[in-house]
Amino acid sequence: MKVGFSIHMRYPKQFRTKSWTQLYQDEIELAVHGESLGFDSCWVYEHHFTEPEGHCPSPMAVCAALASRTKRMEIGPNLIMPLHDPVFIAEESAIIDLMSGGRFCLGLVQGYREVEYDGWGIPTSERGPRMTEAVDIIRKCWAGETFSYDGKFWQYKDITQDPPPAHDIPILYGGRAPAGLRRAARDGAGILSQGPGMEAAQIYADECRKQGIKAGEVRHLRYFVVSEDPEKSWNELRPYAENMMKTYDKWFQNSKDRGVTDVTGDNLNADDLLSDDLYIVGTPEQAIERVNKLKDAYPDIHELWGLFHFPGLAHEKVAESMELFANKVMPHIR
Repeated sequence: MKVGFSIHMRYPKQFRTKSWTQLYQDEIELAVHGESLGFDSCWVYEHHFTEPEGHCPSPMAVCAALASRTKRMEIGPNLIMPLHDPVFIAEESAIIDLMSGGRFCLGLVQGYREVEYDGWGIPTSERGPRMTEAVDIIRKCWAGETFSYDGKFWQYKDITQDPPPAHDIPILYGGRAPAGLRRAARDGAGILSQGPGMEAAQIYADECRKQGIKAGEVRHLRYFVVSEDPEKSWNELRPYAENMMKTYDKWFQNSKDRGVTDVTGDNLNADDLLSDDLYIVGTPEQAIERVNKLKDAYPDIHELWGLFHFPGLAHEKVAESMELFANKVMPHIR
């Protein structure tokens, strides 16, 4: 099993002590450090119109920067595909793949924030169909043949992508809801999953079996706080974790979409996260036990990727957490 991590360039206003320039430089350095620690992949989130939180609106640009600064690990976005032109994404993906020597993975999500869709004038009801059509177009681009396309959302005439990507780029759909997981199976994509246990992966695998196809890659997310003194570490990062999850919860509430934690709304506080399955908070030994339970529930998991960075937390603290995980957990879960 591979082990990855994520960065997202989030910087809540109440925690800001340095410039945006320095923040982006620090996040890139954190990713480079992650590769030196032995992590296998780095994932970059996308969101728009997030003031006062701040969030990366251009993950492909960050992936390009990572391609030039790293040598071994895979790199990929969590790209809100329905907001983008698929031919442009196919071309960008190919160039980043060439720059990285064949290390790019294309992670695609539908998104859930109505403000982002409203900004582009796209109805949220079109999210799923746009994903399917976009991936069909992207694959035609990568095939290297001249084609025309007359779709519901995009039309092209006599186009040929050149140059092609360096390798067969994996396409993965982000998803928690059953409808999205089943769409990934029908579209022949792998998944970037999260949620309780390995339920999402199992729903996806069941649909693949119904379609008579082999399940693709499953890359599963967990939030990690691994420490020799978990209580002390949790007390230090509690305000950052609580702000992050309350922000996510507000976004989900406004979108009427399914949230990522069991407790929601005004009642949500950081300590509720300690008992939430999405979080692995504990000693290295406890983290190993929790991860291996996930592997027992879904032995075909391709990768576990972790979020170690709670927005606003000093990068030095994040690096310490990643170092402990790499040294004392990673060797026992691969």
